[in-house]
Amino acid sequence: MFNRFRSTLSLVSRFPIKRGKEHFDLSRADFYLPITGVFPALGGMAVLGAGSLFTGSPVLAVILALIAQYLAFNLFHLDGLMDTADAFLGSFDREKRFAVLKDSRIGVYGFFAGVAVLSLKAGLLYALFPYLVYFPAPLLAYPISGRFSAALIPGLTTPAKPGGLGAMVKESRPLRAFLGLLMSLVLWMALVWGISALFILEDHRYALSGILLGVSVGASPLVSVFLARLYRKHLGGYTGDALGAAVELAEILHLTMALVILARIG
Repeated sequence: MFNRFRSTLSLVSRFPIKRGKEHFDLSRADFYLPITGVFPALGGMAVLGAGSLFTGSPVLAVILALIAQYLAFNLFHLDGLMDTADAFLGSFDREKRFAVLKDSRIGVYGFFAGVAVLSLKAGLLYALFPYLVYFPAPLLAYPISGRFSAALIPGLTTPAKPGGLGAMVKESRPLRAFLGLLMSLVLWMALVWGISALFILEDHRYALSGILLGVSVGASPLVSVFLARLYRKHLGGYTGDALGAAVELAEILHLTMALVILARIG
């Protein structure tokens, strides 16, 4: 069990995780992917807090938090998003799309998508910054939403090709992804409420926190369905790049939904 978790974490992070003699096993990545989202969520919260304390600038705090998250966790996912943009925003046939996905170079569509996602994420976090002291748990849970969305895709369609990363998680099931989500949210809420008690953060508005968390995380399957259908239509199934794109897009959707709710209630 621990080897499966360790294998999944080593896939989605840049930490040097040694597995010893045990083989690389992604057979339960559907369950463990949402749980790995707790790590970038905690890291983002820590850097946001420290950045705000030492610089006094919400803008710098947000930028530092995103730099930390991307360096440790999200660069691989951002690459998947940019490859997806290059492959599907252009008018290509099936084989050309495969070639674009495998190409390590970034095209204009990929560059645009990368800049757009980073800008949107920074802007959304800055807009949500005044609310973070009241609702840190639901607002900063976006890495969990992203990885939950990625975990759902292999259960919605089949791998586009027998080899590669996509085929390594082909046994994924949506039910296990949902169970992993529940486990990650329980762990995340317990950690944040514990930290809130230590530092006297105001995370006590339980009803609104629950609504924010439920709506924001609950929207992430929309990204999974969209990408699964897109890849199935044009490639016959998903690739590893689809999972990376799902992480990035679902994180954006999570933050957007939270901002929409908070803006509506004033």
